[in-house]
Amino acid sequence: MAQTNQLSSIQVRKIYHRDQHRIGLFFKYNLQLIERVKIIPRVRYSATLKCWHLPNDEDSIAALNKIKAHLSYYEKSEKKNKKVVLHEFDPETLMELKSFQNYLEQRRYASNTIQSYIQVLKVFTNWLYQNKIDQLNISVVEKFNKAYFFEGGYSRSYQNIFINALKLYLRKIDFKEINIDAIERPKHSNYLPSVLSNQEIKDLISSYSNLKHKSIVYTIYACGLRKSELLDLQLKDIDSHRMVIRIRNSKGAKDRDVALPKSLLHLLRTYVRNYNPKVYLFNGQGKIQYSARSIDKILQSGLRKCGIYKKITTHSLRHSYATHLVEKNINLRYIQDALGHKSSKTTEIYTKLSKENIAKMVSPVDFWEDI
Repeated sequence: MAQTNQLSSIQVRKIYHRDQHRIGLFFKYNLQLIERVKIIPRVRYSATLKCWHLPNDEDSIAALNKIKAHLSYYEKSEKKNKKVVLHEFDPETLMELKSFQNYLEQRRYASNTIQSYIQVLKVFTNWLYQNKIDQLNISVVEKFNKAYFFEGGYSRSYQNIFINALKLYLRKIDFKEINIDAIERPKHSNYLPSVLSNQEIKDLISSYSNLKHKSIVYTIYACGLRKSELLDLQLKDIDSHRMVIRIRNSKGAKDRDVALPKSLLHLLRTYVRNYNPKVYLFNGQGKIQYSARSIDKILQSGLRKCGIYKKITTHSLRHSYATHLVEKNINLRYIQDALGHKSSKTTEIYTKLSKENIAKMVSPVDFWEDI
């Protein structure tokens, strides 16, 4: 009986760890329980979170059900770890989601998009299950938006991903009970992204003694790439004859060419001679492809060395690229094509960041006499 009580103390929570949604297993120290958990496939221990954790998918949930311990699933809304309820999906729901995933794959949606759509639909399904809702309507969608995205502290962009996924899914199954066009999106935000100055970019790139790290940061900035675009770059995409880099299957399932600066070409040639990558331009340690988290670590390390304390992310390098082109009076149409923007309105935000345009602004104090 004592052993059974000990094995009944596992709390299962959804955690957000190292940019991934994971299942966390929390329990008091118990050797028997540790030995039982350690045999679960793909399980790892986090000293930071003080828990065992594994990928958040159906295989993990099935594996958990086999350890023959009572698992306590619960919901707790916290911005830091963004925990939500987990439950074992019924076969019919799993079949529907798998069918929708196959549909997205056949339409050649990007793998990141497919993963995001399926994940957020699972979250929605979890919420419906917990709230015992069996009739879907606009009111239910609005309640979910408020309860999950607003009260949970999630971003507008993540809420938009959910709405995109839900609308596409409802159209795919020809759901007639909801006017799909009546599902409203969150109000668009007009925030200005953080950017680095030209000198800060130069200082950042110069801060790297590691050739690979310098090449990664230089390539992102010099070509205005998204992080995923850099990770997907292959050796065959570097065209030194035409002096372009081919960006394949980017956001919106589009290809585009970006200019290959001579300075970048020289740097990449040196990098390739030293590191000898085989398929992808940047491979990881023991992996064929570099990881997104490693790029973030590289950037933050360089920023610390330079004493730059702005809130800068990898995407800020892309914003800086576009802003600096605007400051050099490069045609907005060219910048739009280089960035792969569908709408020119998206590109026009960088005119608001241009220091030349900002310098033309005036303040009432500019007309004062000396005080």
